[in-house]
Amino acid sequence: MDSMTAVRLSKLRSFFQNLGLNGWIVPTADPHASEYVGEHYALRKWLSGFTGSAGTLVVTSDRCALLTDSRYWEQAQRQLEGTEIELVRLNCSYAKAIADWLAQNCASDCVIGIFGENISKAAVNKLSSELREKKLFLSILHSDPAAVIWDNRPQAACTEIYEHSVSPRNRAQKLAAAAKALKEKNADWLLTSKLDDIAWVFNLRGSDVPCNPVFYSYALIGSDQKAFLFAALNKIKPELRTKLEQDGVTLCNYQGAIEEIEKILSNSDPCTVLADPEELNASLFEIFPEHVRVIEDINPIELLKAQKTPEEIELIQKAMIKDGVALVRFYAWLDDHIHEGLTEADAAEKLNEFRSELEGFVSLSFETISAFGPNAALPHYQPEGRGAKIEGSGFLLIDSGAQFAEGTTDITRTILVGEAGEQMKADYTSVLRATICLATTIFPEGVSSQAIDAIARRPIWQNTADFGHGTGHGVGFFLNVHEGPQRISYPRINVGDSLISRYSAMLPGMVTSDEPGLYRPGKWGIRIENLLANELTAENEFGRFLRFRTLTLCPIDLRAVNVGALSPEEVRWLNSYHQTVRDTLSPFLDERTAQWLEGKTKDLCECLKKQI
Repeated sequence: MDSMTAVRLSKLRSFFQNLGLNGWIVPTADPHASEYVGEHYALRKWLSGFTGSAGTLVVTSDRCALLTDSRYWEQAQRQLEGTEIELVRLNCSYAKAIADWLAQNCASDCVIGIFGENISKAAVNKLSSELREKKLFLSILHSDPAAVIWDNRPQAACTEIYEHSVSPRNRAQKLAAAAKALKEKNADWLLTSKLDDIAWVFNLRGSDVPCNPVFYSYALIGSDQKAFLFAALNKIKPELRTKLEQDGVTLCNYQGAIEEIEKILSNSDPCTVLADPEELNASLFEIFPEHVRVIEDINPIELLKAQKTPEEIELIQKAMIKDGVALVRFYAWLDDHIHEGLTEADAAEKLNEFRSELEGFVSLSFETISAFGPNAALPHYQPEGRGAKIEGSGFLLIDSGAQFAEGTTDITRTILVGEAGEQMKADYTSVLRATICLATTIFPEGVSSQAIDAIARRPIWQNTADFGHGTGHGVGFFLNVHEGPQRISYPRINVGDSLISRYSAMLPGMVTSDEPGLYRPGKWGIRIENLLANELTAENEFGRFLRFRTLTLCPIDLRAVNVGALSPEEVRWLNSYHQTVRDTLSPFLDERTAQWLEGKTKDLCECLKKQI
């Protein structure tokens, strides 16, 4: 048995047994419900040795399990080998799976603990309900086991907080928009801990969380546009502090923020606070004084930041041009070196190198996924070591993105290496057709993002195939690569913890990914992803209608396309898209790379005539 893991689990057991508990739950979480967790908060990783970005560890006095979804089953199986930790393959919600496992491994009336800052109020409600059905109980504790048992714990990130100076909307405008939304909800205050919402409304950025330009903070925003920002004051330069104070922002320290928020509300007149139970951690929900009325509702900033202005969309388009230049340079380089024994890691590192050379590049927007052959069938695959060699025949799937001050990018391309069989061509063509189907959709303003999911899946369903992830997610404006509220995905029964009500209407200015895929386990995986912006296209007696504008600029590999399976409309879209890519990027390329791009964006019309 892995002695290090055993020692660490023993420390956790002593911790919760001293509190009179029968078990403990360790989610992948920080106090802000961040998707990506910094090393300071990576207790689950430290305890288990599992390095995936999603999963929950459940520990009792004599048993232990890691629950994670299908993206990480193979990785978890390898990394848990030699430990006592059982892998639970998640095929329902975390709450239900945790309750089911505990019911099988605990006696009735056992009490299981969790640190209140690492779970949302909504998640507490769901988990408590599931446990009660099993005659088990959840206890929310304010004691952090990481502070007690974790030797040499990494320090929390402490990076500079800076102004997002290129933003077309200033801080006063955003605080005014938030204040208006609060008045419409009859709320006096909004309490938020969501890092990207806070970064957006205050026009600030940082780098406390990997790949996300955010900083650890809380905020209390008033309907009168007054605001309290709780952040590490030593990270804010004096001149920026002055500007914030001039805009009506009172700065408070991040340390002790929860106690300070409680004090502010306790000293206020009777008031109403809007608090999002899906966002705020359970500890925050316990600080409200009796004279404060709480409205549990969706944080209005989420929708405000999702609707980008035309000026913001144009800045995002500039980021796409920069990114497109790096991508074209990389794929041209890859064509020249593909037969030199490259590994998956070699490809990812070279792409990162091309991006890092661009003016204004800040960071990646997530860790690059570079997967070849059977590895590409794992949608969120990350290689161990250098990964597989790119050799023989197969698909190379590269999902990557970057952060620029002008915007956030996210793109996937699947490249054919060697020869493609008929099934490979059929699969690739169905994914390409799915991408085009969504990109060309016209839809009523306000339609549910779920309602248009089937449009993209239709070509893949016709191929008697499907894919297990969503078709599209919102993308931030130099913010998180995954943001809400819109998500193009059909609801699956008993899968996921998100409330269906949080799926949003599709509105002008939203930027959403278009990323259908098809994955054949042990064989290959295919995904083609562009980012799309919602634009008004018509207004008539039936209402307002929107269309998508494709923002991403990078050629789509044509070598595995069964051109005869494309409709004339699909061919026209592909030709038009490639012409836009060619015309937009060529002026920024050297002659040789421009020639490569010319060849990769050739017209398909003649090919279609030959196949018909």
